[in-house]
Amino acid sequence: MTALVASQRPVYHLYRCAWAGLDWLYPPHCGGCGKAGQRWCSDCQQNVQLLPANVCPRCGNAVISAGICELCRANPPVYEALRSWAIFGGPLRNALHRLKYKRDIALGEILARHLISLYLSLKWEVDLVVSTPIGVARRAERGYNQATLLALPLALAIGKPLRFNALRKIRETRSQVGLSLAERRSNVHQAFQADAEVVRSKSVLIIDDVATSGATLQACATALLESGARRVFGLTLARAALDPVRASESLSS
Repeated sequence: MTALVASQRPVYHLYRCAWAGLDWLYPPHCGGCGKAGQRWCSDCQQNVQLLPANVCPRCGNAVISAGICELCRANPPVYEALRSWAIFGGPLRNALHRLKYKRDIALGEILARHLISLYLSLKWEVDLVVSTPIGVARRAERGYNQATLLALPLALAIGKPLRFNALRKIRETRSQVGLSLAERRSNVHQAFQADAEVVRSKSVLIIDDVATSGATLQACATALLESGARRVFGLTLARAALDPVRASESLSS
């Protein structure tokens, strides 16, 4: 399936047209720089730093030499693979902050186009799509899950169901920002629960906005696999750098 074919799926085409209509009624500002006229302008697109071609085939982190990275060799993830579109910085960081904290939900559709292209290039075979769930308190505060705003257009474009009830967060966690890899893993350990009736024998694609260590995806994938999922893949729009000093703590623990 090509990106063009995906864009022509009737439901996805209508979804994009609906947002285009809203852009006409309420002229947008770029999520990356604030320029009037577009939700995501060409200047910000050109200033996005894409991930290098050489990444770990499991966790998707940039590596110097080809092959599985040191962290994945020491602690193999339970998910099949994680991939991200670009580095978490510059205009993309601004846009994701607006999506996540400023209720600029229109950015979900425009940014998800890059996830769609990435997914199609990977040629993964999945049965259903889920978004990384957030806790009850955070959802009440924010009013929505930013990962779902990215997952919905992707699911429409690739013709796979988005299952809102497949995975849920059953324990509130602290922010992962500033934590070491070992602390990140402990923070989200057993924080998620999957619905076996929905995921049993299925190949599942998890969508999130940003990946750093992959600890959240690991916890989500564990819950899905324990409930009978066959395989789990992960896609995120951005990849944040993990401090190698902090990451090394998990190797020596």
